[in-house]
Amino acid sequence: MIYLLIVNYYSTDLIAGLLTSIYPAENQNLRVIIVNNYPEDRAIAQLAAARTDLILITAETNLGFGAGCNLGIKYVYQTNSQALIWLLNPDTTIEPDAVAYIIECFQQNLDLAILGTRIRDSQDNIWFSEGRFNPWIGSLPHRSHANFINQPAQASLVSVAPPFRMGVERPIPCRWVSGCSMILNLARFNHCPKFDPHYFLYYEDNDLCERYYQLGYQIAVTQDVLVTHLVSATTHKDKTAKFRYATYSKLYFLKQHGTVLALWLNLVYMLAKVLLLWPRDRASALGRWQGLQKFILSDHERS
Repeated sequence: MIYLLIVNYYSTDLIAGLLTSIYPAENQNLRVIIVNNYPEDRAIAQLAAARTDLILITAETNLGFGAGCNLGIKYVYQTNSQALIWLLNPDTTIEPDAVAYIIECFQQNLDLAILGTRIRDSQDNIWFSEGRFNPWIGSLPHRSHANFINQPAQASLVSVAPPFRMGVERPIPCRWVSGCSMILNLARFNHCPKFDPHYFLYYEDNDLCERYYQLGYQIAVTQDVLVTHLVSATTHKDKTAKFRYATYSKLYFLKQHGTVLALWLNLVYMLAKVLLLWPRDRASALGRWQGLQKFILSDHERS
């Protein structure tokens, strides 16, 4: 069974477009779960009522992306601890046969725990190809087409996988994949995986992957592009909030997984961005400044 998990916040119209790209699904073992992070949104309830295989979970308040996903992940884990969960952003659409493609990947790679997909933007440019992480400087590039050189120590996916059916390429091992399109193979976990709720928005996917990468779980990304993403369609409405969350989350991620050097380099860089942007882009500069303040204050409280 594969569950598609979508978190809603002011996104009913976008979700309707996503569902149109999903249906009619070629696989009957498919369920869609929408976590409604915006309880006042009555339109999403109407949309859900029209789908017999759609489950709506309503949060009491806006929990953020990661914690919202956790509600859906917990529901699926309690229902079927062997299922696949495909997390999809509301501002995405999927390619025809993408569900069958994903199922094939896991059937041929039984030890694969987390799978991402390559993603294009609305201009047909590659937006995500494979995630890497340099803990010394804190960089998290995701558009490189080069082979990932710092593979985990486990056996290569290619070496253990039998031949794929025509049209399905073997996934490429990588460090992290985008939460915009991330599939969790619950059968590979002896517990219910979850995002760290400290991340309200941004970098929760990096954190989840890094935690499981360090534990030796297999993470990979498809070679084929299966998803189109309308980048920032759900976050551009409030630029200040967008950069507040992004700044805090990046610094919190580096505090958890990067070096002291990486954290300080990014602190200095982000402060410089605030000063440079303040005269011409007050909204994004203010958001970055608020994110810096939140991190410094919360880090001081933790210490």
